[in-house]
Amino acid sequence: MYFSSVANVRKHTRKIECLESFAQGVRATGHSVVTEWDHRYTPSRLAVMLGWATTNTGGRNIVLRKQIIADQRRLGNHTMCIDASCWKYLDDQGSYLRYSLNGPFYDRAEYANRNSTADKWQEISGALGVTLQAPQHNANGHILICMQRDGGFAMKTLSPVDWLQNKIHEIRSVTQRAIHIRPHPGKYNMQDFVAYSGRDAKRQSITLIDPSRSRLVDNLQNAHSAVFFNSSSSVAAACAGIPVFVDDSSCVAWQVANHDIARIETPAEFSREQWIYDLAAAHWSDTDARQGRIYQKFLPYLTATVTS
Repeated sequence: MYFSSVANVRKHTRKIECLESFAQGVRATGHSVVTEWDHRYTPSRLAVMLGWATTNTGGRNIVLRKQIIADQRRLGNHTMCIDASCWKYLDDQGSYLRYSLNGPFYDRAEYANRNSTADKWQEISGALGVTLQAPQHNANGHILICMQRDGGFAMKTLSPVDWLQNKIHEIRSVTQRAIHIRPHPGKYNMQDFVAYSGRDAKRQSITLIDPSRSRLVDNLQNAHSAVFFNSSSSVAAACAGIPVFVDDSSCVAWQVANHDIARIETPAEFSREQWIYDLAAAHWSDTDARQGRIYQKFLPYLTATVTS
């Protein structure tokens, strides 16, 4: 258990709690746990850490994460990634978190959630008040583009601002519909988006949203569609019944998303039930962790050797 994978253990107490809960659950099954608070790597059958390795940012904890990932893979051992909830826009406390083996990407990592029943979705729906709304057809609505952090692993080394510029160009080649841009709320500089504010932007029907002054659910109100590269925010749009357009196959909403921006005016609709059951089953509470349910769910996958 790499507590040192957290940037600031005194500040991010919630992250430490989830690691401690998982360790308690492992011990409850009769297996041993080594807790690491220093920035050093120790070979193990399963290395558990917060998040994954960003591409070009971060401090000592990111350097450690990169070493853990590389050395565990080299030795044929597993690495567990604990990532934020896909419903974090409704869950500031992180009541539910995602757990996966050997990566955070939904199309590559093992989430042990295929063909899941409705049980976990019903639990999360009741706890967070989230539902699958009927498909929306807002004929006069705007296109919402949701941004991601620069340097975050989800962008796969791409520049979010470059991606935005290209995406607006693609959208404008097929529609003059109003575009609303929402920078990532966790890390952004409004100066990076100055080209999308002011009179020129208004003439192009482009509106820049300050994410500190509005919620994602508000930005989705009356939207015609929502556009993403690879973001868990796409789940909010999919749950709200807003047509989703996604570029990267690793996105959690890929299965229920459109992929060709040329169809922005005529988006397809998708069955979402099995998708939402599986996605919910990738999320776990601290109670699940402490009682060993997460560890036991992944145990069958730990017998295989990781290959690069």
